Amino acid sequence: MNDDQTDSAALVDEVGVELDELRRAGDQLDEAVALQFGLNRTDLRCLGILYRRGRVTAGELAEESGLTPGAITTVLDRLERGGYANRVPDPADRRRVLVVSTVATREIGARIQGEVELACRRLLEGREAAELTCIRDFLRGTRGVYEAQIAALTAEGAPGAPPREGGVKVELALEIGGKDGPAQSSAPLGSASAGRLEFTKGAAKVSLKGDPALTDLYQASFVGPVPEITVNGNTVVVQQRRRFRPFDWRAQSADFTLSTAVPWDISLRGGMWKLAADLSALRVTGLEVTGGASDIEIRLPAPVGTVPVRVSGGASTVTLLRPRGSEARAEVSGGASQLAFDDQRLGAVGGRTVLASGGFADAADRYEIRFTGGASQVTVATY
Repeated sequence: MNDDQTDSAALVDEVGVELDELRRAGDQLDEAVALQFGLNRTDLRCLGILYRRGRVTAGELAEESGLTPGAITTVLDRLERGGYANRVPDPADRRRVLVVSTVATREIGARIQGEVELACRRLLEGREAAELTCIRDFLRGTRGVYEAQIAALTAEGAPGAPPREGGVKVELALEIGGKDGPAQSSAPLGSASAGRLEFTKGAAKVSLKGDPALTDLYQASFVGPVPEITVNGNTVVVQQRRRFRPFDWRAQSADFTLSTAVPWDISLRGGMWKLAADLSALRVTGLEVTGGASDIEIRLPAPVGTVPVRVSGGASTVTLLRPRGSEARAEVSGGASQLAFDDQRLGAVGGRTVLASGGFADAADRYEIRFTGGASQVTVATY
């Protein structure tokens, strides 16, 4: 190894050390702020969102912070008692409640986040464009690594909850590792007029599609660990059986085929990693991916009515494709980098960003797409 290579390797090590120290300092700053103002880290995270957004619904705050609806209610009770948030009726829709920031919230945000942001900007001022590009690309790439790891880890999930009361556990036709092929699962279509597919504990390496020739409600095949599948009426619930173990994902996959005879509402919770979904033959009434999403491509059908698509908990390398001529709007909160919407391209943006196709406002059939918790390398386009 020559001197240049030795110096380069040493610098890489030093950058790694400084990155670890930066994370540690950030954690210590959060702890110091939380202690000074009598808050916990969860409250502080929600205050940061309120500082950036100003006002949000409780549901949006739960999505962006990664909390459950029950947990966000408890947090809001504490913040309201402390004078850090107010819940007020939405003037545009009296059935909804908005969470709005207070003077105290804005003071904390300005003193902490604002001062840090200004100090960091001063460190960058005067640097050449090439240096700034290098710094930006490194930070962007580092964030992408974090988001990919989060999605991969949460995709395996924790042990599955017990089957729903009154549900019917679907027996698999083959055991894991059987000589005849992958394990199989299916359920009859029966009199179902709609279908719902739920992944409750995440998944990795999943293929999902619709097939007009399928006479069952669904069919699935698995290589490697087989999740527990419960059918309750028209709802198919897929739950991982056990905790994540390193490298399990290398030897596992799941292929789901859904009936096109009924419309589908699809909920993929707990994180998804490596999902290939061709839903073009289906009618989709709603789609949500929560808990993180990484390395995902979803081909959507033509929308019927206003169809919500939600991706929360962070998104990295995600592609959503819709039929040419279909109208859509994409809203990103929590910051975004490398965001593409049709022929619009954005580099790095903070806060809330909204992009829409030309005829979205007047279209009866359209997609409302929302990313919360940050997004990196996200594409919304047509096919």
